[in-house]
Amino acid sequence: MIELYKLHWSHYVEKVRWALDFKKLPWRGIDIVAFTKKEMRRFDCPQTVPLIHDTATRVAMSDSSPIIRYLDEAYPERGLFPADPVEREQVWQWMLRLDSTLGLYARRLGYTQLIMECPRALAQLFLSNVYRGVFARRGLRTVASPAIGMMLTIRFHFHRNRQDQVYEKLEALLLPVAQKIERDGFLVGQQFSAADLTLASLLRPLRIVPHFSHHPQLQALFGWQERLFREHDRDVAFPYEEAIRVQRERRGVMRGWVSWMQQQLTSTDEATGEVPLQAAKNDLHPVSRWTLILGLPAYLTLRWFNGIARMPYTPAAFLGS
Repeated sequence: MIELYKLHWSHYVEKVRWALDFKKLPWRGIDIVAFTKKEMRRFDCPQTVPLIHDTATRVAMSDSSPIIRYLDEAYPERGLFPADPVEREQVWQWMLRLDSTLGLYARRLGYTQLIMECPRALAQLFLSNVYRGVFARRGLRTVASPAIGMMLTIRFHFHRNRQDQVYEKLEALLLPVAQKIERDGFLVGQQFSAADLTLASLLRPLRIVPHFSHHPQLQALFGWQERLFREHDRDVAFPYEEAIRVQRERRGVMRGWVSWMQQQLTSTDEATGEVPLQAAKNDLHPVSRWTLILGLPAYLTLRWFNGIARMPYTPAAFLGS
């Protein structure tokens, strides 16, 4: 039995869930409290999500890509890595690069979109299993959600999306990836691998970010993701996707036009794989009671004055494919 310690909406957790289901391994999910992670304290490995505990081998480890590699080595049936060593390393490098770029950028922009359009969803995501979900209930979540938004903004630097050129860097990464997928069907070789699983999983938060979900040159990529979701019996939509869709349909608008984007960046070495990686990167920044003081102006700026303009709501074209 594999125990998976998880935040159910995390796109990194979805990678591991998908791998476990693909390999038909028995597992059970254990939801954690995001702010304390007290359920994971008994393990010696880094306390990051996702984390697995293999009760058969007594191995405990975190970080989605090493977990998937461990599962493939410990349980080789229905492999997610090619047998060819060159292709195997290519898959591994794709996973690390996507974890270090797409995964981080998509997380930043997905949370940013929720804060701009549907901030009350934050309380439902983070507080549904805290004190029996009292802070996720109507009324209290109106107060709790901005507090969570302030903390997340400081922890992940959402308020620096413009300075850090997150939209530009992500577009420069995804356009050639979309061309490769449209041409070859897979990132490596001629069959589904952990690299494709990683790409499809980490794209998920961008399904609510109109600059990407409605981008004409990315429709084939999201259509490919949609087909994989159906073929592999993945959730078509996470709860936060449904929440923001319902809100957009009710209001008839969405925040989608990035008014300050001026030019497309060229792909970086990190995105193209010219510099091999040994481990995935992360973008967590420490939060203390002092740094949190800056959270309110940063959150309000992100919520109302970020230069992401309203536009009429229309479903993304790939959803009708």
